[in-house]
Amino acid sequence: MDIAELSDIQSESGVIGSLIYHPEFITHTDYLKPNYFFGKENGCIYWAIQELYKDGITNIDAYNISNKLQSHRGVQKTIEKYNLPSVQEFVELYKGAARNTLEEYKMLAENIVTLAFKRDLIKTLNQISANCYKPDFTLEKLSSSVYSELDELTQKYIVTTEIHTLGNDIENIWNDIISRRSADGMYGIPSKFPSFIDYFTYEPGELVVVQAKYKQGKSVFLMNEAIHKLKNGVPTLVIDSEMPTRLYTERLLSHLTGIDMKRIKNGRYNDEEAKIIQENIDWLKKQPFVHIYNPNLTMERLYSICKMLQNKIGLGFVVYDYLKSNETSASDNYNLLGAKCDFLKNNIAGELDIPVLAACQLNRNGEVADSMKINRYLSVGIKWEYKNQEMIAKDGMQCGNAFAKIYVNRLGRQIQEDDDEDYIDFVFSGDTMTIVEAEQHQRKDDF
Repeated sequence: MDIAELSDIQSESGVIGSLIYHPEFITHTDYLKPNYFFGKENGCIYWAIQELYKDGITNIDAYNISNKLQSHRGVQKTIEKYNLPSVQEFVELYKGAARNTLEEYKMLAENIVTLAFKRDLIKTLNQISANCYKPDFTLEKLSSSVYSELDELTQKYIVTTEIHTLGNDIENIWNDIISRRSADGMYGIPSKFPSFIDYFTYEPGELVVVQAKYKQGKSVFLMNEAIHKLKNGVPTLVIDSEMPTRLYTERLLSHLTGIDMKRIKNGRYNDEEAKIIQENIDWLKKQPFVHIYNPNLTMERLYSICKMLQNKIGLGFVVYDYLKSNETSASDNYNLLGAKCDFLKNNIAGELDIPVLAACQLNRNGEVADSMKINRYLSVGIKWEYKNQEMIAKDGMQCGNAFAKIYVNRLGRQIQEDDDEDYIDFVFSGDTMTIVEAEQHQRKDDF
């Protein structure tokens, strides 16, 4: 049997054609290597697309591919050795085999890997067979050769990283733990709000969810935390399902300048305030900050965006505003919201090692709307609420008009949800989109 029969040029063309239209798909196939392609020309062009995407270039055309191919001496020699036609000709051929869904693309990629494994397996078995005829290969030596060669092959294709005991890795893990501490012993990224630091910090791999009723300031809370991270040098992404970037910018400038948002919108600010606005616009121009408004963004697309921004700006903090579902069926809502929360926790925060802050809506009874699965997957759950007049009178005006409870916490201590005396006080200003900690109220047992 000719080993060339264990190849599928159509799958290889389909993968590359799909990446020309959807380069973000490549983040879902880290296991696919250029040398898995049977067609050397396909492997070279796949490598070029991979490198372009790492560089943050998403315009995959013949010109960019050609430049990348010419930048690597080894790839250049391969192109010359196989006397490849022009890249433009290849690109046109690939386009006809492109697939438009991630599922089809992944199916083609897995087919390429499977065939590459089969080709390598035959080569390995042929080598083992040849060893059987060597008189100096004893039973012990031959047995050892079989296990080592087959283990090496299966690890290459099936196991992405070598498996070690914890004892082998403990020193590196401990050094990683130490490296994540700041000079003052802080672990993770601190919140804007000092009292929260007693309960949690935003740690890589963890998901924090702010839960509030309708129109209670969830988005303002998320914005305050996002800008606090940005001011502390953390590249930040905000995914917004509610607010177009223009409206978000109006709020953002109000928050940064302290100027009433209505006056930001209608232009009724004085010359000095105009200068302050421009200074903050100039500051924003230099920041590694991305705001994306997309009510229908898929979780797969979010993963691709985060992966690209990790390479491009060193993304260190993700805000997702907010977890919701438009399904009419309660059962569908339950499953969809749970799946979204699971994806944010395990795929975005976990796989990419980034802290994620999200929000969800509470129903009239103060419970997580639509899906208790949200509490199942999050690391920290914060309930955020405006105070009623009775609470303001009891606590005093100096203790603010809003409060928060860290009522679910897998990173530290938490506040009992049914303890009416235990909460953290805040001042919320809707005019300037600002939240700050207030003077803290006195509990009855403080006296």
